[in-house]
Amino acid sequence: MNKKHWIIPLAITGFSIHLFNNRLFNNAKEKIQHKEKNYKAYAWKFGTIHYRQTGSGSPLLLIHDTFSGASSVEYERIIQQLSKKHEVFALDLLGFGFSEKANITYTGYLYVQLIHDFIVEVIRQTHVDIITSGNSHIFALFASYQTNDLIRKCIMISPPGLGKIALNPSKKNYTLKYLLESPYIGTTLYNLLNSQFMFNRQFGVSDKPMNKVLLPYIEQFYYNAHNEDSRIRYAYASSICNYLNLDLRNILDKSDHCLYIINGSQRDDDIKALEVQYTHINPSIECATIKHSTNFPHIENPYATCDTIELFLHD
Repeated sequence: MNKKHWIIPLAITGFSIHLFNNRLFNNAKEKIQHKEKNYKAYAWKFGTIHYRQTGSGSPLLLIHDTFSGASSVEYERIIQQLSKKHEVFALDLLGFGFSEKANITYTGYLYVQLIHDFIVEVIRQTHVDIITSGNSHIFALFASYQTNDLIRKCIMISPPGLGKIALNPSKKNYTLKYLLESPYIGTTLYNLLNSQFMFNRQFGVSDKPMNKVLLPYIEQFYYNAHNEDSRIRYAYASSICNYLNLDLRNILDKSDHCLYIINGSQRDDDIKALEVQYTHINPSIECATIKHSTNFPHIENPYATCDTIELFLHD
């Protein structure tokens, strides 16, 4: 008898959570779906990749970061300026933005292959310059190491420390990934970890003075994180559980490409210590700091960032 008393409350609770999850995804889709018409589609073997293409000149590929909700939207404030001298390609990585959310385990080598195939099949040129943000420099540097003639220069915006991106998945990571990918619990857990409160906490909205220019983009990242449906959690699970990591220390000293680092002057990490990690392994890496910016100098100070990019590209 007691068991029967629990059935109705549990059913109501489960149905309520299901409605909440669906409402969250549908609301996010309504907020950003009008932007999808500006994208082209590339039918990649693991899923459709959406990207923007504009301008003329030397080819320039922009690759966004891999935090939850990341997409090529983070380059919106520099694309127009860069397109005056370059043919700019800004893609949404598989599992992010408007690209397909495949039900697979995402790895660093998957994205290395994506970058290679995108250059060969979409850009169709050699000696392509690449700009990365955050963790995406991992994929670009490995792609440049494996295909010497496809990539010319790589400019890394706000790259993380080398030790952090060398971490392998642990047993705890395996368990968390399994939970996030489970059909019902995973969707609810994903939405809790990517709530508005958690996003504000992640980007420090309430903890420190925030550049007002950055706030609409944080809101956009939040809606990106809930676009389409629950399949969006698969890339997130792989990302936070270290499946995208690769150890760059093994290839940095062997790279004969021109490499550059751009950091915001008020970035969360110790800029000098981070730059030393990279230049100690490869002394030819050049570094620049953008004033009045934190982790997103290309959003917070786009003109200074573009000037620095052009300086590096024509160096």
